[in-house]
Amino acid sequence: MSRFYVPPECVAGGKIIIRGEELHHAKDVMRLAVGDGIVVFDGTGKEYHGVVLKVDKERMAVEIKKTVERKSEGCRLILVQALPKSDKMDLIVEKATELGVSTIIPITTERTVVRPDAKKGSLKAERWKKIALVAAKQCGRTTIPEVMPITGFEGSLKLLSGAEAKFIPCLYDDTRALKDVLKGLRVRSAAVFIGPEGDFTEKEISAAKDAGAIPVSLGQEVLRSETAAICALSVLNYELRW
Repeated sequence: MSRFYVPPECVAGGKIIIRGEELHHAKDVMRLAVGDGIVVFDGTGKEYHGVVLKVDKERMAVEIKKTVERKSEGCRLILVQALPKSDKMDLIVEKATELGVSTIIPITTERTVVRPDAKKGSLKAERWKKIALVAAKQCGRTTIPEVMPITGFEGSLKLLSGAEAKFIPCLYDDTRALKDVLKGLRVRSAAVFIGPEGDFTEKEISAAKDAGAIPVSLGQEVLRSETAAICALSVLNYELRW
């Protein structure tokens, strides 16, 4: 059954009101009509199973039959992702959402090739938010990752002052295997930095270490930026969230 998203304010009095793009999807694409069953989530961890009561051009009214509240899935994961070339960030946002990331921080680094201006950066961030929403609907999440505005590497370090654990996969010699670092680790929040094509510079790695990040290795192979993100998040999701 298809799932639909509404903001929390659209849920009240045992009913849900669906408008906008989600209404178009439900009414015109999925052809839902009065009496049909529907599943809706509001991004706060709650999922609602209901029945369509009324449909018109501006809204769909749903009667809630059952509310399911998902428990918090352990450690909160944060992805700090250097902007890759082409549209690879779209894939990264989609897969990060599927792997349970809570926050995505797109960054520029010294070796980042893609450097959008403020206007283009804002448009990209809005696109990634939509991708995260679609991915959350498809994979069964009841929360949607927060996609932050694009910031610089130093700016991301300041945003992560509250993260209990930080990891920076890189190709330098003084790294430890990520699986060894995670042995017995129990934290409520963890951030992972993924570098651009060409990796982080020594200066950036040093700054990350000063901020508490641990340089780690993801294996002997040199991974593309999008592969590294999926690999690291898969490991962290398995080891820290369940």
